[in-house]
Amino acid sequence: MDTISLILGLGLLALFAIPILYLILKSNAQTSKVKQRTYDFAAQNKLKINDLEQVGDTTLALDLDNKKIILSKYDKDQFEIIDLSQYAAIRLQQDLQAGKSGKIQFLALNLSNSHQQSSKSICFYDEAGSDILAPEIRLQQARKWETKIASLIAA
Repeated sequence: MDTISLILGLGLLALFAIPILYLILKSNAQTSKVKQRTYDFAAQNKLKINDLEQVGDTTLALDLDNKKIILSKYDKDQFEIIDLSQYAAIRLQQDLQAGKSGKIQFLALNLSNSHQQSSKSICFYDEAGSDILAPEIRLQQARKWETKIASLIAA
């Protein structure tokens, strides 16, 4: 009886654990591919990545020496290089829900030059999107990136 219970327990454990393990391994492999593509793109453009972070479906990579950011969507091979030397200010945009709750609906970093002719926005959270993390976590990430970028813009 004990052997049958043990075999049945191990079978049920495997039934639940194997799909979860598969999803974790698949997600890690996709993240590694995105990071590798970002590093390859940086090498092709003679950039050196000092900091790389996955923020929702966006990949942000920072090159401190050249004062540039590489921006990419998670499932696309389209990369954008943002030259921070062209911008004079950075501002954290927080759109809150009306009412008492004050829940964050939209969160972005807005880069603008001194003439306000051109601006660039890096979205960290959009309630209409498919982000599953709490907006407060994205707010912390946005503040961290705002600090990093602000020091490069001011320099």
